[in-house]
Amino acid sequence: MDRRVWILTIAAFVVGTVELVIAGIIEMIAHDLQISVAAAGQLVTVYSLVFAFGSPVIIALTARMERRRLLIIAMWVFFAGNILSIISPNFALLLISRVVLAASCSVIIILSITLAASIVPPALKGRAIGIIFMGLSAALMLGVPLGTWIGDRWGWRMTFVLIAVLTWIVAISVQRFLPKTPPQPSVSLRTQFGTLKNLKILSAHLISILQMTGQFTIYAYITPYLQQKMGLSTPLISLVLLIYGLAGIAGGWIGGWSADKIGPRKTILITLALHAAAILLLPYAVFHLFSLLLVVTLWCTFNMAPSPAIQSYLIETAPQSADIQLGFNTSSLHIGVALGSMIGGFIVSQYSVSDNPIAGGVIILLSIVCALYSMTRKEKHGAVERAL
Repeated sequence: MDRRVWILTIAAFVVGTVELVIAGIIEMIAHDLQISVAAAGQLVTVYSLVFAFGSPVIIALTARMERRRLLIIAMWVFFAGNILSIISPNFALLLISRVVLAASCSVIIILSITLAASIVPPALKGRAIGIIFMGLSAALMLGVPLGTWIGDRWGWRMTFVLIAVLTWIVAISVQRFLPKTPPQPSVSLRTQFGTLKNLKILSAHLISILQMTGQFTIYAYITPYLQQKMGLSTPLISLVLLIYGLAGIAGGWIGGWSADKIGPRKTILITLALHAAAILLLPYAVFHLFSLLLVVTLWCTFNMAPSPAIQSYLIETAPQSADIQLGFNTSSLHIGVALGSMIGGFIVSQYSVSDNPIAGGVIILLSIVCALYSMTRKEKHGAVERAL
């Protein structure tokens, strides 16, 4: 695999950590800032909404900028967002820091995915995208457990100190090792959104939205769930998150490999079904640490596996607007994260965190319905796509 793909993967790892680590330190933030856990969970919601709806605008506005330069600028803005998180004295300023982090992260992730897909041969596109998602999974494996452990030992703000240091190192590495890359032809936002008139494409994005909605209905509240159901300590929760992240790395690779070998369509259906099954099994696995770790392994493996296949499916389905669809799909993932965090917060505040896995699993089953709908529609490229 091209060395540049691995550099982009490291960038995805660093920015993925700041997005996902909230799940591990949510109780600490709520206690320190004297807010409810449900309110603290909205840090995930705000982040994801800004990512989802801000990324198309930012990418469109920066379309003419040389790609490496844009990536470096985004990394330094991301660094500044971490500093703001560290010094935030209240919840309002912390929310603002999440807006800054989300806006810059959206550029970094989208550039990482689109550049990785463009610099490898067509036969390796699925695996290149899968490797980028392995970077995000590595954030779960190393970043989230380490950030949770640091937060428990020295306070949640020190978690963002670690991320800021890593961001500085990666920004310097990108500037030194990543070659200059010319921008893609500029495409207006109106033209970009016009591609979504194709229901085959739109329903493909709905797969990602529903999958991530189901996922984050439970994952955003995994710490209080494990504390309530099993009474786990913070170090043990860090261990669970470590196993979760290791499985995610495998899942990202499996999804990309499977998309190249048996095709993205079969991969999407199989991995979504297994993802739903793992979450629905979670309530039956909380009676023993071994059974919990087994289900958590399956959970994250098949949480990460569908995304490379979905993005390969979009490249295959909409080749004329592939870059646009990859960007939209990244936004779709974050719309799902935001919705899942909101739904999960509502369940936690109105019912019980014990109900979150059931709701999450059912929502993921709905994503399979969207997948079947998209795959059974005829290939039909609209005028907007043909114009591209």
